[in-house]
Amino acid sequence: MKKELIEINDLENISPVFKGKTGNRLAKFVIRLFAMDRVNKLYERSCNCSGPAFAASLLNDLDVNYRIGNAERLSQLPEGAFITISNHPYGGLDGIMLIDLMASIRPDYKVMVNHILSLIKAMDVNFISVKPKGNTEIGITSKNINGIRTTLSHLQEGHPVGFFPSGAVSDLSLRDGCVRDREWQESIIKLIQSAKVPIVPIRFFDQNSPFFFSLGLINWRVRLIRMPYEVFNKSKQNPRIGIGNIISVEEQKQFTDYKAFRTFLRDSVYKMPKPEVFIPRKELNLENAASNSESDEEMNMPQNVFEVN
Repeated sequence: MKKELIEINDLENISPVFKGKTGNRLAKFVIRLFAMDRVNKLYERSCNCSGPAFAASLLNDLDVNYRIGNAERLSQLPEGAFITISNHPYGGLDGIMLIDLMASIRPDYKVMVNHILSLIKAMDVNFISVKPKGNTEIGITSKNINGIRTTLSHLQEGHPVGFFPSGAVSDLSLRDGCVRDREWQESIIKLIQSAKVPIVPIRFFDQNSPFFFSLGLINWRVRLIRMPYEVFNKSKQNPRIGIGNIISVEEQKQFTDYKAFRTFLRDSVYKMPKPEVFIPRKELNLENAASNSESDEEMNMPQNVFEVN
């Protein structure tokens, strides 16, 4: 397991300006300037762990004690395969929180992630990686067909999968005057629709700093450079996560048009009422929820099958 999350060769792959002796010196300067070295040290302290253990270690190190609304719904998770859908306001830490939460209940839970999150090799056991071409990519290229096949196979074998249907961190919309995901990807919506398994909406009620999103008005690459700083400002935020009502397969059948289905799924996240009570992560009885889920599976074998608005 490599000890650094962001290495010089990662920057070399982004741009030829970082190649050679002069380029490598520039890369080292950029790594220090944009707090990537702090991220590397954070990663090094937890990289001997993997999967949900890594996620928990990282969150503890950062002192991020997220809170869960409608936590009782975690004990009602379907047995066998199901899908979670989430907004993507953090662009990285939200994936870590999802693994910490869901894989503590279902260790077989995996999340489809983009190439940025896939750099976290300690999370390989819970990540399915795809690689969009860029911030405006609205589909998954043929190069990612293995990721799609892995996802479908994982679901058909009775395991849960999580999706960030936008495929990229949320944007600041001047027209709407709020932070929102870009349009959810057609390919992901059609994949979810074809899976025919229960869907659990999960909403992150908080977000990165206003400065982070304002940088996106300049260029998404400029905003991306700021992302390492955003990892270290969540301890005071105590991020809030809401668990939505489970969407049954029967309820999904009323949507034959993927666009209507996409609107329905997006609304299930963004129009989720804010829970009145949020339980801190460290007070959640995830072991009990996991036991309930395991008991259900023994009785029922899985079938194959700036404000945020």
